Amino acid sequence: MSSERHPRSPRFNRREAIGLLGVSAGFGLASAWTADITALVDWRTATSARKLQLPRGAIIRTLLKDISPDTITGATLFHEHLSIDMSIITSPGRYAVPPPPGRGAAPAGPPPSADVDLMVEEVKAAAQDGVSCIVDGGHPDMGRKLENLKQIAQRTSVHIVASGGYYMDRSYPPEIATKSEDQLANELAREATTQRLGAFGEIGADPNEPELTPAERKVFRAVGKAHLRTNLPIFTHNAYGTGPNVPKEAGLRQLDVLESVGVKPEHIAIGHCDSLVDPSADLIKQIAKRGAWVGFDRTGGQAAADEVRVRTLLAFFDAGYADRLLLSSDNTGARTLDLPSYRRVTSVFVPQLLKAGVKEEVIHAILVDNSRRFLSFVPKSA
Repeated sequence: MSSERHPRSPRFNRREAIGLLGVSAGFGLASAWTADITALVDWRTATSARKLQLPRGAIIRTLLKDISPDTITGATLFHEHLSIDMSIITSPGRYAVPPPPGRGAAPAGPPPSADVDLMVEEVKAAAQDGVSCIVDGGHPDMGRKLENLKQIAQRTSVHIVASGGYYMDRSYPPEIATKSEDQLANELAREATTQRLGAFGEIGADPNEPELTPAERKVFRAVGKAHLRTNLPIFTHNAYGTGPNVPKEAGLRQLDVLESVGVKPEHIAIGHCDSLVDPSADLIKQIAKRGAWVGFDRTGGQAAADEVRVRTLLAFFDAGYADRLLLSSDNTGARTLDLPSYRRVTSVFVPQLLKAGVKEEVIHAILVDNSRRFLSFVPKSA
């Protein structure tokens, strides 16, 4: 297993990452619950302390075209859902998957993301808050409609990156059981090329199981092999905070499986690390030390949870790992009147980091440069 840091990573020490005034306890995170326009202007007008360096020929693949990473000058949300229908998982549906014990019936009516006009409005609102790129983390076994994503991309200024893969065991189509991991890898690589996918994700594990199931292990290995055929980045789903049997090492085990087929950690983001209550940041420091990305992709939720997230990140930054963080909110289109879904990172969570003393240029590097480094790849024939 690789334990070396990625050579392109611009590492920040504590003094660089955190303004030493204002990091004391009681920094008033709850007061940052609503949008802070001053804070938004601060990070958007800042510049990163170090020049972004990427391999020659690296691109980011959006649904509409391949773009230079320099094209994205605002924030990237690395894990959202602009088209999703979870009813096919929580009740008998497309794949006739019965709901697991304790799960309720599917919600009545279509999901919010089925309304393309609403999603266009949401994405335009996010663009006003500095969002330049959104990665959709869905695929067919999550009810993702690629045509809806294309319409959103065509009707907004935000770059949309679509993903491929499979979600978790209870959402898998029946043919997963009959195909080898090499067959699945070949299919995933082919779909990535024909459908203009820019990532594999979110690749997940069932919250009711303490380990990856045999089918999930096969899918993880297949996704890893599909990466080797395409160079597309991978981001995962961990059930931290939602499953009673999920061990804190779950993210490290996902990393183990992907590395076992030859994926380098620098191309892997371990998701939902922010739902693991770990104020010391010990686990996420282990992930970052191995060179993988740490995904905080449920940010901008309840104020109490966000306060723990900020404190965890201060410890993470203290260890010099601001260059290994990705931010998102894993939203599915639901909104409130005053805060559309895809503004939660920039309007809710980022102001809390700024109030805690994190410097504007570091916020800029996390939102803009880290995401570009993660999504960038040199195209490879499938």
